[in-house]
Amino acid sequence: MFVAKRNDINHIYTGKEIQTLISESYYPGLEYNFSCPICNREVEYNGLSTDYLFEFFVHKDGSPDCFAAESVSGGHQIAVEITVKTLHNRINEVTGKQVEINVEKWIGTQPNFVIADVRITSPVQIAAEIYYKASKLALYRRLRRMFSNGYRTYLIFHTGGRHDVDRVEQYVQRVAPLKIGRFNPATLELTLGELFTEEQVNLNQYNYDSLPDYIK
Repeated sequence: MFVAKRNDINHIYTGKEIQTLISESYYPGLEYNFSCPICNREVEYNGLSTDYLFEFFVHKDGSPDCFAAESVSGGHQIAVEITVKTLHNRINEVTGKQVEINVEKWIGTQPNFVIADVRITSPVQIAAEIYYKASKLALYRRLRRMFSNGYRTYLIFHTGGRHDVDRVEQYVQRVAPLKIGRFNPATLELTLGELFTEEQVNLNQYNYDSLPDYIK
């Protein structure tokens, strides 16, 4: 994995940030304890011996990477990890509370559910959808299901993905006057955009009909 939580201050860092900290210090290693942001198991920093992003941190017990899955590409995974870091740190700083965060989890129950790329259950309910290579966005179904289960939502687009992000934002603003988020794979920078809430999003039939099929 590329991100890990420093336990003493409850803050998530990327492997690159830790690598820079070490290179700028006189110490060959770190005394800090790190854990996985998803399962909270202890992880080991590996960054001095790797240039591969997803090997910066590994579970000490040898268990699989919580972010990795056969169905998830590297381009999507890195965007998810950076989103987890950004959301966790922001919510923790604002609330001062522990953040319960997970990836690839259901919102809703069968048969009416969606799988959220990132799901926060406490101290607030927030989901984030990261769009990379998906041909259809299923915006109406996803937002309806999240709203009906009490979740507010960020929509984040990988700028190296399938869709023209500026064009998507123009279409989305027919439904809500909000900015979508962006992830830049070249710089690993992420902007969350604005939080989509049920009060701000107009999911009526007229707006639905005005959208291209790949959006709705």
